Amino acid sequence: MAGRRVLYGAALLAALGLFVFYDGYLALFLLAGVVALPLLSLALSLPTALLLRVRLTPSVQRPRQGEKVWWLLEVTRAAPLPPGRLTLRLSEHNLLTGSSRPLTLRFVGLSAGRSGRFAMDTGHCGALECRAGTLRLLDCLGLFSLPVRRPDDTRALVLPRPAPEAELPPLDLTAAGAALGRSTGTGQDYELREYRPGDPIRSIHWKLSSKRDILIVREPPPQGLPRAVLTFDHTGTPEELDRVLGRLWSLSGALLRRGILHRVGWRDREGTPCWETVASFRDLEDCMGIILSHPAGAAPSQPLAPPPGTPLHIHIPSGEGGEV
Repeated sequence: MAGRRVLYGAALLAALGLFVFYDGYLALFLLAGVVALPLLSLALSLPTALLLRVRLTPSVQRPRQGEKVWWLLEVTRAAPLPPGRLTLRLSEHNLLTGSSRPLTLRFVGLSAGRSGRFAMDTGHCGALECRAGTLRLLDCLGLFSLPVRRPDDTRALVLPRPAPEAELPPLDLTAAGAALGRSTGTGQDYELREYRPGDPIRSIHWKLSSKRDILIVREPPPQGLPRAVLTFDHTGTPEELDRVLGRLWSLSGALLRRGILHRVGWRDREGTPCWETVASFRDLEDCMGIILSHPAGAAPSQPLAPPPGTPLHIHIPSGEGGEV
């Protein structure tokens, strides 16, 4: 914009010099045209700046760590004229690790139905919050910067990559499997509900599903003692957190595939115990969303103790290995 202002100033001085040293209508018309151009450009661009609306969204709501995804800047409300260059200042903040990066982005030629994109930082897992700052529009000549209503902040969850089986602690399901077969005292050790995406196939009640013509699944009742407990250290560097959460994801998935209800526990930054019950893969994603949205502590905290009588307990420390 500064370069264009310099060029316009030079053109204005040239037109003014011609008007002073040349006595004729051509010099007058040229000077009037040079003076009127910025006003005309501003008049054409003002309605666009007032009516333009944009939306900031992630291309994938829950990407995996390391996956190549983008933030999308999409025009949601058309203006009389397509906007010229849009300049957006924003910051991308990882709520888990506390890291952030400022960004200044420029898009040219965005119109209704079109979108610009920029890469999301998925190097570490966490809840990424994209906070929009100022959004400005350049007029047709690029001499004026007009404010535009900024888009709402948005968020994406960068889920951990599942840990390799070789990095997982041993998973002895003998005790948990025995607990799985115990009756709850109501004549059955499960509750019935409609199938939801992510439910294990082995939990489907095929006989009842054929009678009702919809998929019905057996769900372990949430009340009572958990059949397994997974605890972990919500502390450490971003690399340590990636490793811990990857192991947590893999272990919890292994329990779900065996139909074992379990709880996930950790201490937050202030040392307050946090517990979430996981009965399906949807619960696991919701639980992971809570974990990724809270800042991690800097120093290791005292591991949580499982409820008395828990058949299986695995603790995942921020260092190497795991404790059973």
